[in-house]
Amino acid sequence: MSEGVLDIFMHVPKTGGTTINEILKRQYKLREIYDHDSFEKKMMKLSELTEQEKKNIKAVSGHYFYGIHEEFSKPFHYFTMLRDPVDRVISAYYFLKDYPGYEMVKEMTLEEFVVKGPEASNLQTLMVCGSQEIPDLEKAKENLKTFSLVGVTEMFNETLFCLKKQLAWGDIHYTRKNITKKRLAKKEIPSELINLIKQYNHLDMSLYDFAKELLHEKLQTLTVVERQQLEEFKLKQGS
Repeated sequence: MSEGVLDIFMHVPKTGGTTINEILKRQYKLREIYDHDSFEKKMMKLSELTEQEKKNIKAVSGHYFYGIHEEFSKPFHYFTMLRDPVDRVISAYYFLKDYPGYEMVKEMTLEEFVVKGPEASNLQTLMVCGSQEIPDLEKAKENLKTFSLVGVTEMFNETLFCLKKQLAWGDIHYTRKNITKKRLAKKEIPSELINLIKQYNHLDMSLYDFAKELLHEKLQTLTVVERQQLEEFKLKQGS
């Protein structure tokens, strides 16, 4: 973490962000973190903060679209975690079926959710490009290039290790949080439905591939010693 710079964690739903958030809370004092659940409530709560309270905030974490930095008058950098869009949509479906406020999803099949469900179509591109209506892949890619770190769920430990290095965090050991347990695995889903998910998330598929490229570039900058430390960390975490 850099002195005077706001660290912003853009938590895309069902990407492993809840675990990241738990680790983040260890790195800052409670009053230094701005963390809220919904965009609407965030706007209401922000209006209640004094300018001094805003100045004291060192980290922002939540399901925020790109642009939350405009609420703060200080330098900033973003970091986020993206996930294979097919896995993310499947996980979101089973998670939202039991989540309060999403009663409509309870009655949906997975196919119906893919076509008309909330958070089911190109959500990652929407959030990263900063639009709540029209996903812009090129804008999302340009934004990702400015992020301090772009990780992927499928390389969780590598992402976390790079995050520790980038932000000078302390302890990053963890136990997985908010895992969707009652769900079918990707290999159990019919291929026709997998293709439908890809069709409705074609922008996210491209953005995810781009995110993997950015992470691999970051990993290439690790020193020999850091690579050894990464392997030791992965061993301790069991992966």
